[in-house]
Amino acid sequence: MEKEQKRANVLLVEDEPGDQKLIETAILSNNSRVNLKIVSSGEEALDYLRASMENPEQCPKPSLILLDLNMPGMGGREFLKVVKADNELCSIPVVIVTTSDDEGDIKECYARHAAGYIQKSASPQEFNDTFKKLTRYWFSTFSYAG
Repeated sequence: MEKEQKRANVLLVEDEPGDQKLIETAILSNNSRVNLKIVSSGEEALDYLRASMENPEQCPKPSLILLDLNMPGMGGREFLKVVKADNELCSIPVVIVTTSDDEGDIKECYARHAAGYIQKSASPQEFNDTFKKLTRYWFSTFSYAG
């Protein structure tokens, strides 16, 4: 009897519909064992994470969070701070996906315990290649148990 492969639950926090679609296409074309949940704000992401603690069958806890930094309302920096301060959520790896190449942003995110920092590429091919590497790395190095 073959062991069923677990699926990774990924939460994408991104307010731009075009970037949502690019990231979704890049991830799903590179790894079919991913359940991708997309939300458009930090507030919506926190609501989802709270729901995942209360009802994990309906809202599976993410194995990985992909986070845009610059969003209206609760931006990525504040979201990262809140998640990493929460004992129930702090172990979820958060990878920043942003247009910013500012050294201060990069240092701040790592100081707040981001697991990675990816700058969005202008080239669709580079973007896809980056996410191919990301999925290969994350989904081969950690347990899919959420």
